Amino acid sequence: AAEAGESLAAVLPVLSAWRRQSRERSRVEGWRYRTTWSPVAESGTPAVLSGPWLLVVPERAADTAWLGECARQLAERVPGLVTMEVGEAGRETVAERLRKAMSEAGAPFGGVLSLLALAEGRDPRHASVPAGVSSTLGLIQALGDMDVEAPLWGATRGAVSVGGSESPRSAEQAQLWGLGGVAAAELADRWGGLLDLPETLDARTMDRLVAVLGGGTGEDRIAIRPSGLFARRVVRAGVRAGAPVWRPSGSVLVTGGTGALGGHVARWLAGAGAEHLVLVSRRGPAAEGAEELRAELSELGARVTVAACDVGDREALAGVLARIPAEFPLTGVVHTAGVL
Repeated sequence: AAEAGESLAAVLPVLSAWRRQSRERSRVEGWRYRTTWSPVAESGTPAVLSGPWLLVVPERAADTAWLGECARQLAERVPGLVTMEVGEAGRETVAERLRKAMSEAGAPFGGVLSLLALAEGRDPRHASVPAGVSSTLGLIQALGDMDVEAPLWGATRGAVSVGGSESPRSAEQAQLWGLGGVAAAELADRWGGLLDLPETLDARTMDRLVAVLGGGTGEDRIAIRPSGLFARRVVRAGVRAGAPVWRPSGSVLVTGGTGALGGHVARWLAGAGAEHLVLVSRRGPAAEGAEELRAELSELGARVTVAACDVGDREALAGVLARIPAEFPLTGVVHTAGVL
């Protein structure tokens, strides 16, 4: 009996730890979500947009033919459509153009549709920011400056993937969906939504576009495709049985690596077997706690490089990447920095 008791005493802590880990794993797996696109029922009644609408287009676009066709077909369906071009000008210049467009409309706008996401090139002041994103931000600010209360819709072209066989056309345009999410939270009273248009603009597609702008779907994040309308949904993502587990190897770059979040990620990577960690931050080795973090990661068995670099500076970041040892090739990047 004594021996059995001793054996049980040795097993109980193991069983207790196993149960605790199982509960924690189950809890964490319940936090997993993914984005999906669900079909939206369409109304059989043709939509009609009230009041004059403003269509905002970029002065320079990668595909002017597609842009022109979109504007032409929209003008056929929206009486009194006013078109305004926006380039690299700041919010003050955009506000002045808005003043002229409002005068041309002769009545308050019923809504605003922006195609600025299709702008070509980069912002001249911030080379890492697509021109479409910066010009859209300028438009949002200018609309506020001019007290335009009409809902603003931001449109992209093939920036999201609705089905498994569909690949996003433009990662730069997809960034508008991030900006739009912020605008929706901060400017809910004058935000319409985000919509993604297909490659081909036929009559049915344009009718669906007018229906979305008219609020006929009740959705504010929607993709228009030849097969119908699809609304973005966030659903639980279960863990697939037998799914491969990522094991870090070679070099892993962690941006914002000396910060609180970056340090947490670095510790996990080192504990998971990462051979070489490249921690990048603006202050690098001079950051508070950087040396202590390096020592802690080294004790976990990882080789550590701490570098001072602004990840928004392409040349500086390229220099950091060039110094990664050939025997530890870059196999992963974890972005924890505040900005890109």
